[in-house]
Amino acid sequence: MTSTHPGLLMVWTDIPDTLEADFNEWYNREHMPERILGVPGFMRGRRFIASDGGPRYLAVYEATSTAVFFSEPHLALKRHFDPNSKRFVPHFRNTQKMAGQITAHVGSAEGGVIQVWPVARAPGREDALRAWVAGHLLPELLKQRGILAAWYGERDAAALASATADIPRQTDRFLDGVIVVEGADSNALDGAMPLLAWDRLAAHGGGPDSPAARLRVCNTVHAKPTGKNA
Repeated sequence: MTSTHPGLLMVWTDIPDTLEADFNEWYNREHMPERILGVPGFMRGRRFIASDGGPRYLAVYEATSTAVFFSEPHLALKRHFDPNSKRFVPHFRNTQKMAGQITAHVGSAEGGVIQVWPVARAPGREDALRAWVAGHLLPELLKQRGILAAWYGERDAAALASATADIPRQTDRFLDGVIVVEGADSNALDGAMPLLAWDRLAAHGGGPDSPAARLRVCNTVHAKPTGKNA
C-alpha cells in the first residue's frame, strides 16, 4: 500500500430522535462543508441515510491522500470544536469509524444508493485480499446491470489514530476494511449481491467485520476546482 491512494474517512452513527432534525441541518450546512471546502486536500464528502441495516447516518470523506488528515488545517478543526460540534458529537451512538485509504476503485459515476460491506482482513492475507478485490471482484461488480461504481477501503492505523483522537468514546467501533457498491437503484444492488457472498471473500482472506447495510445518498459536497482551468 502506498501513499498515492486517496485518503478515506468514514463516520457512521445514530443520533437521538430529539436531535435528528438539527443534527442534519448542522451536518449538511456546516460540518461537512467546512471540511470539504475549507481544508486543502479534501475532494468530496457524501452523506447517506440507511434504508436497511445501520447505523442510520453515514458520512464518507475522500482526500487526495492520508496526509490531509495530519495537515494543520484539519488538525486545527479538531483542536477547536465549534459550538455545534460540541453540541452534537457527544450524542453520537452506535458509532463506527474508519480512516485509511481507498486502495481499489472502478467506475466513474456516483450511485444514488449504496451497499456497504464491512470486511475484516485475515492477518497476513491483506495483500492477497486486496489483489483479488481489485483484480476480480470490483470489475465483476461493475459489469452488473445498474452498477455505477465499486470501491475498497482499508484501515490505516496512523490515520485512524489521528481521526479519532478528538472524542475517544469507549463504545466506538473501528472498521478494518469496507467494500462499497454504488447502484442506480436498489434493484441493481440486489442483482449484484450474489457476487459478495462471504464464502467468496473468505477464500481470499476476508470475513464480516460488521453487518452490511444499504443506504441512499442525501447530500454531496465537492471541493472547489483549483488551477488555471477552474
